[in-house]
Amino acid sequence: MRINHVVCMAVVFAAPMLAYGGNAANPDAIELVPLPTPVEFSCDMDRPVAFDASASVTVACPDAGSVAWLTRHFADWYGAQAPKATGGLQLAATGAGAINCAPPEGDEAYAISADASGVRIAARTLAGVRWAAYTLRQLAIAKRGTFKTEGRILPTLKVADRPHLAFRAVHLCWFPEVRPVQMERAIRLAALLKFNHAIIEPWGMYASERHPWWHWPNPTMTKEEVRRLAAVGRDLGITLIPQINVYGHATSSRSCTVKHMTLDIRPEYEPLFEPGGWNWCLSNPETQRVLRELIAEMHDNFGRPPYFHLGCDEAQPPSCPECRKTPYAELVCRHIADLADFVKARGARAMIWHDMLLERGDPRWEGYVHHGTKATATLADTLPKDVIICDWQYSYGDMKETRKDWPTMAYFKGKGFPVAGCPWMNYNAMKPMADYVAEIGGFGFVETTWHHLRGDDWVKMYKFASAAAWGTDVPKRPPMYDTAFGNALRLVGQDMKVTDYLDTGHLNYQVPPAWWIDNN
Repeated sequence: MRINHVVCMAVVFAAPMLAYGGNAANPDAIELVPLPTPVEFSCDMDRPVAFDASASVTVACPDAGSVAWLTRHFADWYGAQAPKATGGLQLAATGAGAINCAPPEGDEAYAISADASGVRIAARTLAGVRWAAYTLRQLAIAKRGTFKTEGRILPTLKVADRPHLAFRAVHLCWFPEVRPVQMERAIRLAALLKFNHAIIEPWGMYASERHPWWHWPNPTMTKEEVRRLAAVGRDLGITLIPQINVYGHATSSRSCTVKHMTLDIRPEYEPLFEPGGWNWCLSNPETQRVLRELIAEMHDNFGRPPYFHLGCDEAQPPSCPECRKTPYAELVCRHIADLADFVKARGARAMIWHDMLLERGDPRWEGYVHHGTKATATLADTLPKDVIICDWQYSYGDMKETRKDWPTMAYFKGKGFPVAGCPWMNYNAMKPMADYVAEIGGFGFVETTWHHLRGDDWVKMYKFASAAAWGTDVPKRPPMYDTAFGNALRLVGQDMKVTDYLDTGHLNYQVPPAWWIDNN
């Protein structure tokens, strides 16, 4: 059982009443997203600690590459005023003066101590060192009283921190309207907020070399860009997971637009899809061939990550005369199982959305997302049990609802599947959902963002979801200007050398242009 307390200047706040830090007169001095898990967290910005070229950060970590990683990133972040990263502490050292910070149990756990004697990081893996570095980076501020930055300072600080859930992901959609710089910023920001996976769904933007008809004109998700972003993610500690919708959503477009990436422009490929184009045609052997080739190509370009998302949500009953000759449950199960096995043979685990595995109208799921038929609901008994079920529950009808349990997740867990809880904009439900996933021994947490890579909802999705997956609440402090999130977003922009006005803040424009007002 965890020790749930946060210490701040001798004032103890019982979880979930978390505070930023500072002192009794100024409790909001610390800007950090997410806050540390309430194992231990004490800080005092009124006793600053040097964090510049005069300072050393001593690291205790068995991973020999951790000091080199810190050194390189300190140089990128702080330039000539970068602190020096050194090894020398023994993680298991004991005795007086050996080490005054030690991480909790866990591969991603870390501890930080910053005081007049120096700055120390302790972690069991490079992952823990990264999270410690991101905590320090958000907490470090420029020295006061100068015209330009001449080094940085930290609060006197002690942290012993670890994540609530091992698998913490965001789901990002690469629409034609999403510029590559937006996608990179979303990935980098997710890493800074301690997500360790990002599912990338290419809504017609993946430039396949094997099947060049499978995208909208002028795709920006090229092989070179994908490989570059995957490498950026690996360096930052976030694994990019590709997604292809292998069942429904075969249009690679939102249903509300009635666009079709392929058939609108290349109608000769109609046999690959159900009449109307929403589903892939599962009875056509060419469909399996094409999807396997696309999966292999994308998986290779993403660097062969350990997961591949196959989509499979919101499909429709078949109207294809060939598909209707076979009991549809058999056809769907064989199709998905074969592709899951193909993914497994490549050293990865398949992930799918949950909704087609629950029958619409089944009273057990009233109030929860369920879109399947009696036939597709049988997949819960026939699919391979190593397929990860991503159970998206959005509290439709009441986004402010706070639930304490999710019977659909318990159902899939009881069937033997690893299950991930997936919220959207139901912010009040995020922390309880993450707690429930942990309680039932679930797989992890996936925050879906869909068409919200801009605006206040994007901010809330990242803040609430990163806190929930890490194990803390978002502070109950509605700011006029969100300095904590603004600081994190600004750091990411600085890393990307952003100079375009459109790539600052969380909105493209402060005052929407006339064309936007006329069309929205």
